[in-house]
Amino acid sequence: MSGTRDHTWAILRRLVEASTTEVVRHLWPDGDATAPAEVDRLVERMRSGDDTLPTGLLRAASARSAGVAEQAAVDLQWAADNGWRLLTPDSPEWPGPRWDDAFAPVGDLDPDAGGAAVPGSVRGAAARPFALWARGSVELAATVERSVALVGTRTSSAYGNRTTHRIAGDLAAAGYTVISGGAVGIDTAAHRGALDASGPTVAVAASGPGEIYPRTNAALFRRIAETGLVISEYPPLTSPARYRFLTRNRLVAALGRGTVLLAAGYRSGAVNTTNWADAMLRPVMVLPGPVDSAVYVGCHQKIRDGAGTLITSAAEIRELLEPVGAVDPEGQLGLDFAPSPVQQLSRDQLTVFDACGIGSDGTGHLDQIAVDTTLPMAAVVRIVSELEVAGMVRRAGDRWIKNDR
Repeated sequence: MSGTRDHTWAILRRLVEASTTEVVRHLWPDGDATAPAEVDRLVERMRSGDDTLPTGLLRAASARSAGVAEQAAVDLQWAADNGWRLLTPDSPEWPGPRWDDAFAPVGDLDPDAGGAAVPGSVRGAAARPFALWARGSVELAATVERSVALVGTRTSSAYGNRTTHRIAGDLAAAGYTVISGGAVGIDTAAHRGALDASGPTVAVAASGPGEIYPRTNAALFRRIAETGLVISEYPPLTSPARYRFLTRNRLVAALGRGTVLLAAGYRSGAVNTTNWADAMLRPVMVLPGPVDSAVYVGCHQKIRDGAGTLITSAAEIRELLEPVGAVDPEGQLGLDFAPSPVQQLSRDQLTVFDACGIGSDGTGHLDQIAVDTTLPMAAVVRIVSELEVAGMVRRAGDRWIKNDR
């Protein structure tokens, strides 16, 4: 891509903070995002005050036009000096098909869609991005080809962090890229889980390059960039703001083939991400938690409303994303939770075991066991001996009682 066109994209990125349907439809007036974007023409019309443009675009251009070309040049130089690059529809690593799959159901290229609000979003007209700043060692399109978004609250519990870390690691080991927002709590656990499994992860920031938020995750962002990507829709040194987090959420949902909600209170920004995934016709999956925990009220509400599929493992996530029969969650459960000694008993052994006594009662005599089980005395004696060898019962005088387990 030529430096001149890079500069034009950087100008538009400064003129329009976050993508809207108005911008997208003027970049691709024929509704075909695979065609070259008319970015030069749109920027010129905005800067010249073309009154045929929508009021929103003219207002944005009027508010930000002073020195915008110089600022865009500064942005590009800053990025080059600090290891960032500008990704646009002209870039080889631009994930155009992924944006098409995500935003077509929202109607961002359809002039008849009207920019209808997506439930839970403060910017219902937000559309596919037209430019991103990126830092990292991999290409965006290839990295998100097989990916899952993991999201949740910043005020997560030890259970949520532990489970998220395990699920992220298992997904990374299965070849998935983990997408999240780089925040503390669940996001951090997701990124670290993928990294600890030597897998790539993508952090979608709600602030511009050079403006690290939260600052406590500065080392984590550096680590992510070594094997994955940190991306932002906002120009360099843009500060975080609440509405930027909510607008950012649509990109987290769009980049993943599905979105997993791992912890969310009654009102949580992470729920907004799942709303976007649902609008994009992407699978929404939800981890249940303790019923008396405020951190999981949002998760349980999703499950009750039928707005998310309950999951407990990476295998169950993969089962929803991969071809039918490709993943066997029940087989994995057999590995994770081996049968208990009682579950391994034969039918007759279990019948005798159930008839044995406990320390606080007077049951467990052989004749009583034979009556209760209707088994021959010889069979009862043999089976009791087998249970004793297995350490499941012990003799107490003339009684057989169950061992505490």
